[in-house]
Amino acid sequence: MGGGMRADRGAALELRIGGCRIVVGFGFPAVVAAACCLDRRTLVLVTLGVCLLHELGHGAALWATRAGLREVRLSAAGMRMRPRRALLTRGQALAVCLSGPAVNLLAAVLLWRVRHETALLHLAMGTFNLLPYRLLDGGTALGLFLGETGERVRRIVCVGMAAGFVVWMMRMHVTSPFLYGMAVYLGAAEVSG
Repeated sequence: MGGGMRADRGAALELRIGGCRIVVGFGFPAVVAAACCLDRRTLVLVTLGVCLLHELGHGAALWATRAGLREVRLSAAGMRMRPRRALLTRGQALAVCLSGPAVNLLAAVLLWRVRHETALLHLAMGTFNLLPYRLLDGGTALGLFLGETGERVRRIVCVGMAAGFVVWMMRMHVTSPFLYGMAVYLGAAEVSG
């Protein structure tokens, strides 16, 4: 496999492996470094492993559907993969979409008795990504089923879920700004998108 590395404007690093372009934005290592500084139990590194396994599930499905992988982009917001072949059948797109959460849920089952905390992280990652928000795998899968006609209903439900989650957290006295920020971000993305 041929590879090359160079700095890209707006990105900290660009790497090519075979025909796949891997772009690491400045925000990705910055967020990881900040999280590692705050973490005393290496939970951040375990969580990164859980996320990587999730994305490898998507990558394996792209490979299995022969869609190929054109680009992997890592940013402060997460990881995004772009297939080489743009048009997938509905079934292929659904398989690619659900493969990440499926890998996490399978890992949760396999690790439950051996590494309970890691299993819980896999369970959280898998179920979170199955939520119906358009930025998540569950929203993409639901969009494949509903089409444009059901999109408006899905958006209303998602905004209501985000608002309900914020109200529930307030009633439960949750103090995590991250959780509030995530709920507001997901709801706002539905309104603006």
